[in-house]
Amino acid sequence: MSISPPRQRLRLFPSPRLIAPVSTPLSILDATVARFSATGAIWLFSYPSPSHTILQSSFVATLNDFPQWAGQLQWSPIRDGGLHTERFGRPMVTYGCDSDPGVEWVVSKMEGTLDSIVPSALERVAGNATWINTDFPQNIFLSDTKLALHDLVEYANLPGISVQITGFACGSHAIAVKMAHPLADAQSLMVFMHQWAAACNGFAKSPMEPPIFNPGQLDSYAIGDIDGDIPDLSLVNIARLLPLHRFDWWNDAKDPAFPSFLTPASENSKPPLPHDNSQPTFSLSPSTPAPWNTWDFSRPVSHALLHFTDEELSSLRATTRESPGCRSDISRLDALLAHIWSAINRARGYSHSDEKVFLNVTLSARTRVQPSLSGSFIGSPIFLTHICSSGSVASAISLGPTATAIRETLKMFTPEKMGALLHDAAFERSPQRLWQAFLGNRHTLVTSWLRLNVYDVDFGVGKP
Repeated sequence: MSISPPRQRLRLFPSPRLIAPVSTPLSILDATVARFSATGAIWLFSYPSPSHTILQSSFVATLNDFPQWAGQLQWSPIRDGGLHTERFGRPMVTYGCDSDPGVEWVVSKMEGTLDSIVPSALERVAGNATWINTDFPQNIFLSDTKLALHDLVEYANLPGISVQITGFACGSHAIAVKMAHPLADAQSLMVFMHQWAAACNGFAKSPMEPPIFNPGQLDSYAIGDIDGDIPDLSLVNIARLLPLHRFDWWNDAKDPAFPSFLTPASENSKPPLPHDNSQPTFSLSPSTPAPWNTWDFSRPVSHALLHFTDEELSSLRATTRESPGCRSDISRLDALLAHIWSAINRARGYSHSDEKVFLNVTLSARTRVQPSLSGSFIGSPIFLTHICSSGSVASAISLGPTATAIRETLKMFTPEKMGALLHDAAFERSPQRLWQAFLGNRHTLVTSWLRLNVYDVDFGVGKP
């Protein structure tokens, strides 16, 4: 589908712009996601958008509460013997400068119609409630501008956030947002989207609380002295007993099965050589070789959207709770994840296998520290844990044991364990060296956008 006319591009800033520069180091966990893909989403509306003037002015008004997002995401200067935020590979954002890159704002028009790309909501839930969307042309809705630190090196004048408004010949429209992951996880994105929508449609208040941008607040939950020269081994030992993968991008580059296109980012995550070009002498924390031979990059990837009704989820939880070996407090999400993971493992042929399989789950630290961080805490306070099981157990039709394993794993991350986790991460030589997840045929990766009201974003013309 062609685009006509060419996309219009602007850079937007808070109004009025800040007059004094501010530099804010990002959090311990923000640093660990710098290699992640961008946070983002696309909302498709089957009716005309508000005027571009209203969309843009309400966006700028909302950006006033997120001024750091118009600033420059970059690496913090390194200072030997400095604070934990002054070590290698720690990101920061500087804003309030004349050189701020701003937020990229793109307006695009499509010659086709929305229904030629996406079936209606009713059509998507009809039949077996499955939409195979492998051919969905995601890239036409997203700007092709690189985001700051996209390769862990380049950042100057690159935005941390890009927004694209796409209009269709039929009058429908799309709003797409992508953000550099250290600036925002899914929850932070939704805090912004709900506030922008409320400003656009004239609502006095967003359904989510006002944003709180204070990365140091998360770091304050780390136990011990994270600005010292050496970590507390007792805390390190506690952290490393938690179910956290420690796959090493640096060592994996030596694996014959390691895909070469990933090598540049791995090299870019390494500290520079000493001035005399001698080999660095720093020690690295323990790591595990990733099973690259289980990930076949030549195989095609399919995309599907499955719809489960409220009744189906409640029934699935009830049935799972009644199965042998199941905890009484499993959630609907626990049951759903057990159900989907079981089906995936059966499809992969693990029903009679003793081989280990893994469910990698993204968790938020917001509710796992004490006192909890606000739901509107801005950043990427996330990490990944995993559930490990034999293929045969994880393929079972009876979901009780798997759902229980999921619930018990999530409950392991108490405030005390989180304090040790943050302490350990603060001393990593390069936060981007380790990956807490994997893909391939023995791993499944899950991220939940639960309770973020993704489908309730209303700019005054109706929900997507």
